[in-house]
Amino acid sequence: MAVTSSDTGAVPPLSEQAAQEIESRLISLQRSQADKELPLPLPNSRFWELVTQLTQRIEIEMDEARRKEGWNTKTDLIRKRMRTIRWAIGSLTQHRLNGFARLATMRTLLQREGNAPEPNWEQHGPAERAFYESVCRSIEIFQKDIDWDTLQNGITTPIIEVSNSGIAPLTDFIQEENNEQAIPTTSSQEDLDPPPEFHIDEAWDDDEQSQASTVPEGFRRIRMLQDLPEPILGPDDTPVNLSIGDVHVCPILLAGALIGGGMAEPADL
Repeated sequence: MAVTSSDTGAVPPLSEQAAQEIESRLISLQRSQADKELPLPLPNSRFWELVTQLTQRIEIEMDEARRKEGWNTKTDLIRKRMRTIRWAIGSLTQHRLNGFARLATMRTLLQREGNAPEPNWEQHGPAERAFYESVCRSIEIFQKDIDWDTLQNGITTPIIEVSNSGIAPLTDFIQEENNEQAIPTTSSQEDLDPPPEFHIDEAWDDDEQSQASTVPEGFRRIRMLQDLPEPILGPDDTPVNLSIGDVHVCPILLAGALIGGGMAEPADL
């Protein structure tokens, strides 16, 4: 069944000049966003709506050319154009959503308002704002579930000091020791026994288990593939600079953002 402009809604179709301008801005923004960690401003707040109209126009054009001329060089060029545009849309969307997730993590989880200002939503789409705010809410739920304040600030309950008034003087122990005779103990007998059998495989398994147990629940071990331009806060609130090859244990959400952005890889034991 043929696709016509009336099937796509009440929005008037784009002119050829407008379609070419939107396509050019889409490709340019995709190239610029690919190497940026945070989302760049859109050409205008209706950018994604205009991109949708662009794809609809090309679909109608390809369908009409196929019905009139069949599959020939012209229809093949239109199909390749559509494939390039859809690839650019997918790449741009992936990098922008990763950027919004990273921005939400920096502001909500790491509380870095200075290095991560609130986005100017006049320069971004309404759907992107809804995604960003949903990530912020998810991070707040995550913080509550793992008791983030205790992990960062420690236990706030005061420590009760134990009085030493009931401890006997040291001289009492010295006097008792002088009155005792040297009695062979079981520990000295154990020193004379040959050491138990030691297997390398068992030692290796114990070492792996001890390393795996060092990663607390709610955290993940990652290896950096790029230098992180900004330090992150360590467990003791000390800024930590991460470089290529560094292995670090960080919250699952932050690890997911770094891995999704191509800046790190899993280093699970």
